[in-house]
Amino acid sequence: MPLGAVLASYLPDLGRGFIKDDFAWILGSRTSGPLGFVDLFGRDNGFYRPLVSLSFALDERVFGLEPYGYGLTNLALVIACMFGLYAMGRSLGMPRGTALLAVSIWALNPHGIGGAILWISGRTALLLVLFSVLAAASMLKGRHWAAGALCLAAMLSKEEAVLLPVILAVWAAAPAGSARWDRRKGWIAAAILVIPLIVYMALRMRTDAYLPHSAPHFYRPTLSPSTLARNVLEYADRSATLAAVVVLLVMAALRRRPRLEYGERRWLGLGIAWLVGGFALTVFLPERSSLYACFPLVGSALGAAAVVNALWRDASDAQRRRLLGVAVVAVAVLVPLHRGRNVRMVKTAELSARVLDDLAGASAEIAAGKMVVLHDAAGARYNIEKTFGTLVQDAVRMRTGIAAAKVWVDPPLGDWEGAGLQPPAGQPAVHYRLSEGRLVAAP
Repeated sequence: MPLGAVLASYLPDLGRGFIKDDFAWILGSRTSGPLGFVDLFGRDNGFYRPLVSLSFALDERVFGLEPYGYGLTNLALVIACMFGLYAMGRSLGMPRGTALLAVSIWALNPHGIGGAILWISGRTALLLVLFSVLAAASMLKGRHWAAGALCLAAMLSKEEAVLLPVILAVWAAAPAGSARWDRRKGWIAAAILVIPLIVYMALRMRTDAYLPHSAPHFYRPTLSPSTLARNVLEYADRSATLAAVVVLLVMAALRRRPRLEYGERRWLGLGIAWLVGGFALTVFLPERSSLYACFPLVGSALGAAAVVNALWRDASDAQRRRLLGVAVVAVAVLVPLHRGRNVRMVKTAELSARVLDDLAGASAEIAAGKMVVLHDAAGARYNIEKTFGTLVQDAVRMRTGIAAAKVWVDPPLGDWEGAGLQPPAGQPAVHYRLSEGRLVAAP
């Protein structure tokens, strides 16, 4: 059921165009020669995420510059995350239905997942989740070295994974079958899982990737009380609202409170540990993103599934049948809601595709050294600034294949100087104006 809902929610809107960071990922991930893929582990674009770069390099080899293929990759990653989360739930000892509920809560969350699918750069969060849940499933089965390798893969996908060894060490030490913490298991897991962290830091330090003191101000950690308070409230909403609604609806339908047994309390505790660890870095960043919720959302999905399992266990057969019927209706209602939320991302991607198609006709003039000046529809809901940002020049270079292409946007984009853009300053230029979603030649 959750797989069908995900396909119905996102497959029709998949891969309409590239947006903002997509262009930098594609250009920065290009390789040549038999060892080209290895070179990606020595590069950075401010972030050190070589497995993300590898995925873009492979996509370009297979799909060229067709965005639909890249979108299919993101959708496949979400499906892989769903199977990985299911395997993790089963490794925890969850019944099939409970593990499937955790998968549903994660995959159908209104925040984060849709953006991770429809915005191609969102695959950073998906790769993080995929390798993290597989690492957890491996550790729960006693395969610590496999868990370590998967931890390293998660770190090479996104920075939040540096706390994954801590989360999994807590999981390893958490009581299982008794009320006592097993510190020995926790320390063994920590000793093994610190190895991928050391390897990751050694690889990262060979690049110029951001560090807390060298990152742009919006990626620099802050202790501002107002920022922290807003982040806590917003991320609580983005990661836990659906989980809380599911629990409350089941409680209302059954007219009872949950009575958690030992195993269910353990699942809930492990979920809380994952949720807190998942936000332990991003909660301090001034820049907010729903993509930051994808990783910790695994924890809230596990916690909600644990509570619902307790409620389900005490329900009668008739009540269970009613709950299953309600679940089917709820999932059916969520599909059009997700489709409605997709509109903004889809229209932005479609504008990107139209603008780049319109500029393809100016390739000869661009190759001759003329600058492209784009007169934006300032204040419009969908415009060049919101679609490309300061990566508009990268977008034109990618689309036309002209590495020296120069682009300027009027009115000037925010932080245009930091992005290396240059105003025309008397240079020969070809002018276009954005009108009703298309570029038209301007004098």
